[in-house]
This record gives sequence, structure tokens and C-alpha cells, in this order.
Amino acid sequence: MPKKTIEQEINEFLEIWGAKELVGFMKDLIPLFELYDVDEDDDWVRDQVGELDERNVRLIRTVYLMSYIADKFAGKLCTASVHHKNLWKRLEKVEGEKDDNKN
Repeated sequence: MPKKTIEQEINEFLEIWGAKELVGFMKDLIPLFELYDVDEDDDWVRDQVGELDERNVRLIRTVYLMSYIADKFAGKLCTASVHHKNLWKRLEKVEGEKDDNKN
């Protein structure tokens, strides 16, 4: 069987993890960022639950969100990883080769 080109691998990866999956993943990550992207003077978690419970609520919410994200996306991510192991390394190598050719 001939070795796949990087373009073939990219296309096959995108069949597993395409725009629909990426958009869903990003939407589900936003609450995790919002949980920690707070201003010291304007912390919505602290304002809702008080300083004493702030850390515990934030940690419990983190576990909830990570568990939800893992359950929802682990299968597709695992499939992509197994079928295209270290694709990112090959992409970096190709990019490095392009940079070398510019010099």
C-alpha cells in the first residue's frame, strides 16, 4: 500500500473531525474559559456564591465541564488520534521544510 500524502491524511482527518465537530467543541469549551477568565474586581462566581465557596464551586464546575466535554468528544478525538497518530508532528515537519526552502 503506497504511503499517504499529507494532503490525504488531512482530508481523512477532516472526515472524522470536521467543522461541525470543531464548532461544537468550541461552544462547549467557552463555559470553561468563562469560569476562569474573570477580573479580580468582577468575579461572577464569587459574586453568586460568596468568597468561602468560590474555590469549591469553581472546581466542581470544572470537573462537571471537563467530564461533559470528555464524554461528548472523546470518541471522535480518540478515533482521530488512533487513525492519524502524530499527524501534528508530520505537519510541523512539512512546515519546517517549507521554512528551510525559503532560506
